Amino acid sequence: MITRFAPFALIAFICTPAAAQEAPGDYILLLDEQSRPLAGSYRVGPDVKMTIEGREGGLPRNPVYLDRAFFPTREAEMLAFYNTRHAYSSDPAAIDVGGEMRIVDKETLQPPLFKDQKPEREKALKVKVSARLAFEASGYKLVGKAYTVEGAELGDEDRRLGDFFHVETFDIVLPAPAARKIAAVEIGKALSSSDFEALFVERTSPIPDFTKCISDKRKTADYKALAEKQKASVDAFLAKNFPEGQVFWADTARYEANFAMSVYALCPN
Repeated sequence: MITRFAPFALIAFICTPAAAQEAPGDYILLLDEQSRPLAGSYRVGPDVKMTIEGREGGLPRNPVYLDRAFFPTREAEMLAFYNTRHAYSSDPAAIDVGGEMRIVDKETLQPPLFKDQKPEREKALKVKVSARLAFEASGYKLVGKAYTVEGAELGDEDRRLGDFFHVETFDIVLPAPAARKIAAVEIGKALSSSDFEALFVERTSPIPDFTKCISDKRKTADYKALAEKQKASVDAFLAKNFPEGQVFWADTARYEANFAMSVYALCPN
């Protein structure tokens, strides 16, 4: 577990990035001491993964599709009807510990939702890297960095702003308070992207009846058939087309295949 963030130098630390070893269907969970997921990712294809962030005492945030976690160049969230491409004026990965960089994030929506919505918008950001850390969890050697993202305007509630930790070994970003709770790592296989979400929700839901419903559904043959259909349609489409700016919810059949696997549709009450 990370108990604090403090700058230090890594003299020698050899670690093969787990992201390079992932295959479609693999998931990674970062867990707290109670084995509750803090954050996780599911590999959909070579250039796209689903990420989920937990919330203290509640259900997790909506899944987000990314090409990479640390300042992604492709990002999409179905329930927000958000699908964009990012281009940065400078590379945040070049910031050393103790350094900072002002960058402009140019978003190009893929495609615009409304006729009056500008296809491009820019956001000025200041990124500061405060520490670089190495620690062990579940036998894995993890390397990461603590960083802060600030906006140009006071009171800005953009979710990109705040204190974060990037677990570089697994390419997962989570809020700094959650990162301090990392106690274990779990790596496994899920039947599809929504099965990964179901697994995540099942282990974080504060609602016993909802949790039981998800657990029971995931054991049925019908559920497994729906997961296979989703993986063959939705996940396969994203794996091939996400880098080019396309998302599955533009197609009715793929949207319905995804909705059929939603835990909130399977267990509505």
